[in-house]
Amino acid sequence: MKKSVKLIFVIAIIACLLLPLLSACNKSEDGTSVTDELVIYNWEDYIDTTLVDDKYKNEENNFINYYKKITGRDLHITYTTYDTNETMMTKVLKGDANVDLICPSDYAIEKLMKAGCLLSQKDIYNELKPKLEELGIDFAGMSSIGNGAGNIDDEVLAVITETFSEVKVGDKGYTEFMTPYMWGTLGILYNVNVVSEEELEEKGWGILWNVEGKTTGKNEKLENKILMKDSVRDTYAAAVLYMKEYELLPEGYEDYSISQLINCTDDEMLKAAEKVLTEQRDHISGYEVDFGKDDMLNEIVYADFAWSGDALWAIEESYDEETEEYLLGYYVPEIGSNIWYDGWCIPTSVNNRLAAMMFIDFMCDPMSAARNSMEIGYTSAADKELLQNDDEVCEFLEENDYDVDEYFEDEGRYPEINDSLGVMRDFGARSEALVGMWQRAKSGNGVSPVLWWCLLGIVGGVGLALCVYFVVQALRYRSRNLGKIADKSNDSTNE
Repeated sequence: MKKSVKLIFVIAIIACLLLPLLSACNKSEDGTSVTDELVIYNWEDYIDTTLVDDKYKNEENNFINYYKKITGRDLHITYTTYDTNETMMTKVLKGDANVDLICPSDYAIEKLMKAGCLLSQKDIYNELKPKLEELGIDFAGMSSIGNGAGNIDDEVLAVITETFSEVKVGDKGYTEFMTPYMWGTLGILYNVNVVSEEELEEKGWGILWNVEGKTTGKNEKLENKILMKDSVRDTYAAAVLYMKEYELLPEGYEDYSISQLINCTDDEMLKAAEKVLTEQRDHISGYEVDFGKDDMLNEIVYADFAWSGDALWAIEESYDEETEEYLLGYYVPEIGSNIWYDGWCIPTSVNNRLAAMMFIDFMCDPMSAARNSMEIGYTSAADKELLQNDDEVCEFLEENDYDVDEYFEDEGRYPEINDSLGVMRDFGARSEALVGMWQRAKSGNGVSPVLWWCLLGIVGGVGLALCVYFVVQALRYRSRNLGKIADKSNDSTNE
């Protein structure tokens, strides 16, 4: 027993002596932990996970591997997701999101900038310059550090710059706080066996209201088989565009541009939008954010108000190898639509500025851009010509059964950017009025007459049942009392 105690004592002493050495194996020269952390907060299904997942850290196209090669340090990525800009913004604005990177949409970036929640990427770049020179990093792919467009498409960057030219924090402009990631349009995902191209061209946004066309008539198969986005901003844009197309706009708004219309939240416009959105409820199946594409693939519904990337993903999934045909298609009405841009931003809660900047630059690499775009269906903000001329990208697309020329010529993936596509801005103080309108429209014009009669019937039935119950109880009580009186009378007689 004594020998065992002595052995344990010796092992404990050796462990104490070795502990600092073992700890040092996980420390850099300056004594900090070799394993760095990067916390990313992004949209659901919005990245090729092989680029960020620890399971693929030994592959060439993985950021963890790239970070290790450049810095000599291990990296752990915490990757969490959100379903809407509003969900993300609520956490960031309240200070509940302790993250290094976020990927908001255009208007959300504007709002977060004004609230002081984002850092200038150019400032971070200047701050890190000595370290970057030591590591041999130039961030050539990024557009937000003042080196032109970087790897970002010139036209995409030009639209963003022009749209948000007056949005500044001090002397810092909008594009200094974001690097474009993906972009796309709003349109109609439809079942090709139920909705014809002739209907789409004739009815446009009216498809989502299942209107009766002059030549195509009302589509009975489509009735109550339509999904709308459970997103006030997107659905409001659809309502405004529908009103323009069918001459339902309030007087005085007819000559507004698409951008002006989808950003107009005057009381008159909100009232008109509420009316058409309330009317729409009689023709749709409901509202969704994520399950629309699955319901379309399973033919639960036949039309869905969709973001272009989700639509393209669903279309590819709908391909039937036996018939060599697609079940689904995507259409952007000629009258116009919303064009949106999402970008990588660094919030003030960032803990690892170097890793955050390196990640953004890594996302701008042609191969990363191609992998992400192919995986999620959305259009990369990276320069299309840069991707087309990259041999590795072309080889990657061919390996995944894409025809390179057809891929880049696809108008659904790369739509023409023109005046018929408008960018939505932050609605600011009018957001509350818009949300109020949306809540009323979703709930409908109060309670329908049929439901009122049902409620009255239920209340009446319950009331009648209670009346019968109390009458029966009263009769039983009376009967018992009469019985007691009779018994007393009989007892008196017997006496």
